[in-house]
Amino acid sequence: MKIENLRQKQALEFCKTCLNYYFNYLTEDEIVYINEILKNQHFSKTEIEKLLFIAEKIWDNELATGDYIVVSWSKYANQKRKSFITFATLSKRDDITSFCDSNLGIEYMITYKSIIGALNKDGATLIEDIEKKNDYTLAVINNKVINSYNGATKLITPIQLLDKSDNTYLSKHNELILDSRLITEKQEINISKKI
Repeated sequence: MKIENLRQKQALEFCKTCLNYYFNYLTEDEIVYINEILKNQHFSKTEIEKLLFIAEKIWDNELATGDYIVVSWSKYANQKRKSFITFATLSKRDDITSFCDSNLGIEYMITYKSIIGALNKDGATLIEDIEKKNDYTLAVINNKVINSYNGATKLITPIQLLDKSDNTYLSKHNELILDSRLITEKQEINISKKI
């Protein structure tokens, strides 16, 4: 799927999810606005910015419930030194999804501002030189571009991120791509390999 078509699909799915699951977080004006977007199916930069504001409100309210856990998993016995980007998974506290069957990780506290992008499967994310900036670029940090070739986005809700219905990957990622400057280490995690 072309990135433009994927972005439109993501925006439409975000709007539908807001009305179906997060209605109680929305103002009357936001409900009217989302319904107009769904009717017209048109997304200007200004409209996307308004939707991102709604996404921020949803994420910050949902994270405040304490129902979710954000963990950056390690493939190694010793944690790797933190980069300027941190990859993590979002899970419900009572249903933790690890990355590649790892049982060691670090739990982080985040806000919506911490999120560079997210996807319910592997984001196929690369940190590349600035000249590789393209339609898949999520952010530019430290003169590097963060490109998600599977189309990670900030226009996603926690429910969408945990949705496994559109994920044929054996490993269920629930992937968050985080700005390391905007996250706080909470504790080390060590879980059994059977999750």
